[in-house]
Amino acid sequence: MSTTEIDTVKKQTPQAEGAATARKWRRPRYDVSESEDAFNVQVTLPGVNRAGVDISVEQDLLSIVGTRAVQAPEGWRPLRRELPEGDYRLNLRLNVAINEAAIKARVEDGILNLTLPKADEIKPRKIQVS
Repeated sequence: MSTTEIDTVKKQTPQAEGAATARKWRRPRYDVSESEDAFNVQVTLPGVNRAGVDISVEQDLLSIVGTRAVQAPEGWRPLRRELPEGDYRLNLRLNVAINEAAIKARVEDGILNLTLPKADEIKPRKIQVS
């Protein structure tokens, strides 16, 4: 599996008034590991809960978007803001066939864990000798 960064900088989004503004994307850090049966992708998405994660696979492109909104508690007004607002976006090219129906995803402690099972045709075969 090779990885490539694609479209991770800015995206135009319309506002309620109809004007377009630049949307800031952050590229999260990630690790990819491989076993005999699957690939594992771990992506850091600090402050993003599972409702804020959108994962899609189209052809050989895995797209991960994490949305994080920083808000002051009700009745409070912010005095200083250092926690960044913004969205995370990561696009990875999958140069191998995967079983899309069996992909598993879990978010825990700001880490997204994806298990991408390999398609049967690329798994190593062991042949018995008789």
